[in-house]
Parts: sequence; C-alpha cells; structure tokens
Amino acid sequence: MVNRHSPYNENAVTGLGLILMLAAAILVIGYLGYGELSHSKTPVLGAQQKQKQGMIANDIVGTSNLITDPGGIFGDPAVDGVIDGVPVQFRSQNAQALGAFELTIQPFVMTTGAIDMGHATVFWASGNDQEKLSLVQTPLLVCPNWTITQKSNFIPMKGADQDLLLEGSEQFTILVCPAGHTASYQQFTMTIAPQNGEILPLTRTVPPGITSLTNLG
Repeated sequence: MVNRHSPYNENAVTGLGLILMLAAAILVIGYLGYGELSHSKTPVLGAQQKQKQGMIANDIVGTSNLITDPGGIFGDPAVDGVIDGVPVQFRSQNAQALGAFELTIQPFVMTTGAIDMGHATVFWASGNDQEKLSLVQTPLLVCPNWTITQKSNFIPMKGADQDLLLEGSEQFTILVCPAGHTASYQQFTMTIAPQNGEILPLTRTVPPGITSLTNLG
C-alpha cells in the first residue's frame, strides 16, 4: 500500500500544480494578446491598401469641371491687326513685346458636366502688374479683354455647338489681350477662372526672340 502522506507524493503533487498553473498562465497571456491584436485600431496591411485606394478614387471622382490646355500658348506682338480672324486693337503698340496670347482649352478627361466659360474671368499677372480681364463677344477685340475665337470638337466628324458651355469633347480657342505688354525674359501668369470650375493657372517666360507668332510652350 502506498503512503499518501510520504514526502515523495507531496513533491509530486506540488510539481503537478506548478505545471498546471504555468499552463493556465500561458493560456491567459495568449488570450489577452489575441484580444489586443483583434481589437487594435491599426488596420492590417490589406485594409490600409483598400483605404488608400478608396481615398485616391474619391479624390479623382470629386474633382470635376477641370480644364487643360493641350496645345500650349502662342504670343503675338502688341501691334494692331487681325489675330486668328479677330481684329485686335491695343492701347499702345510695341512690335518688340508680346501683347496678345492664344491658347486652346478643353475639359479634363474625367471632367463631368459643362464648364460655363460665358462667366469665366481671366487674371493676368506680370511683375507688379495685375489685371482682371472680362469676356467680350464683339467683332473687334479692344484690349484689355479676352474673347473666344473658335469652337471645335476633337472627336472626328463632330462639331461644337454655339453656346458658351465647354462640354465633353469640345475645345475653345481663346485670345487674351491684357493692358500690359511682356518683353523678352519677362515672366507672366495667366489664370483662367470659370465660374463653376477649377482654375487653370499658366506661367510662362517670354523667350529672347519675339516673332510674329511666338511659341511659349
């Protein structure tokens, strides 16, 4: 018969108790650790990627009524004459400086809706000279003002309507004529600001050679 009160049996029971206590502690620590991970505020990598992708998509969708200038800007000397079919009259004339600027604008590829160019404003800045130019629709462009010289459509065999709403695949060619003139090496910023769209700021520096049609890029 085994003596249950012998020192050997007491040590065996004590050792078994320690093992059980350690096992229980490991289970508790593991459970707590899992709870911290599962309830953490930091998302897993996949969730972070989905969140960032969603933000980018929303930003793109949210930015509508954007315009762009696909063909760059061309400058004409400040000399009275006909520019792109429109007679232009300057306050003062200077063949060695640019006085009128042509560019074609169109809606950005993801633009939704029509851009109201009939109520758009063109802001002109060069050095200390700052001007606010308005749209005129007269046969004669008297500076400082701006006008629309052509309306077209970049889809083959499709034309543009005659209203002042820049829609879908339409293109408007505009002629901007500030009061001030820009000489070689002079920098200017032309900002096209539709009433219901995003502004389009364009900054250029006049090259050293002024020609009858200067490409400003």
